[in-house]
Amino acid sequence: MIILDIEASGLDLESYPIEIAWQHRSNPKLFDSFFICPESVWTYWDQYAEDHIHHISRSTIQAEGIDVRAAATRLNDALGEHEVYSDSLEYDGRWLGQLYRAAQIEKRFRLMSVYSLIDPSKVVSFQHRYAQSGIKHRALSDVKKIIECINYYASW
Repeated sequence: MIILDIEASGLDLESYPIEIAWQHRSNPKLFDSFFICPESVWTYWDQYAEDHIHHISRSTIQAEGIDVRAAATRLNDALGEHEVYSDSLEYDGRWLGQLYRAAQIEKRFRLMSVYSLIDPSKVVSFQHRYAQSGIKHRALSDVKKIIECINYYASW
């Protein structure tokens, strides 16, 4: 099972993915994290998100990011055979869709909600524990915290 998280240029409908990370739940040595260089039409930037949430600058993603095609291919190669889960299906699903459309590549994995893994009576407690966990709002740090919370609350 893979946990995936995405940081974005903001939360606006015009936002786009800027950092993606994933990690295997039971094998922490299987992970990846990378920046995505924005497409020329991806111009929205939320300065508040940079300054107060993820602390990733636009110049960093432009200098260190990989292009959308490389990002989509890299994800497909790594995740195509796995169950992939996110704690924010609405946002992460939208940003993945945006990435794959821009890359003109078909996504080979299905993204599901981590909440489907947790007993419904424990979801609020899971969300509280996650919120209190001192997350950094960087993709790989968030993935590690999600895994920690899943391991604590999962009903399998």
